[in-house]
Amino acid sequence: MRRMLFAAGLALTAFSGAVLADGPIVRWDRVEGVLADQGVVSVGPIMNSGRWRSTGEGRVQLNLKTGFLSVKVSGTSCAQHYDNCPLGSPTGAGRIATVVCNSTERFGPITWVNTPVVAAATGSFVYRGFLDLPAACREHPEDLVFLLRHPEDQPPFFGSFTLYGAERVIQ
Repeated sequence: MRRMLFAAGLALTAFSGAVLADGPIVRWDRVEGVLADQGVVSVGPIMNSGRWRSTGEGRVQLNLKTGFLSVKVSGTSCAQHYDNCPLGSPTGAGRIATVVCNSTERFGPITWVNTPVVAAATGSFVYRGFLDLPAACREHPEDLVFLLRHPEDQPPFFGSFTLYGAERVIQ
């Protein structure tokens, strides 16, 4: 039984690698929580959440040619004590993963692309799917930012972000 599971896992890994291997890849090897003492931080019109979050593990991969995005985050919890979320409580609810292009505006105006709202399990977020990437994302991967945010998208909030991709690698 173990050999069959191992073989199935190996085949799935090979398929996933094939899906991801046909274009340049941007990886974020960590996903970090927002700390309110960072002050007001924004990426274009998207502000950080005033509520502290921490996370256990997280990894994001984006294929710039195909637009395939894979996100896996676990261990998200409240990093400050709130009435409705005691310190260390796992957090969930729907989230949107957002890839921001031209985040510094060095190469043009900021643009972004969102996943649909994904129902997050308590303390985790998983998404695998394709995004219709703007040319700005493909042309300047060094200016890409990954955010995990609340689904509200009405100005002036644009769904504040609670987590962000860190340790970006471009292959």
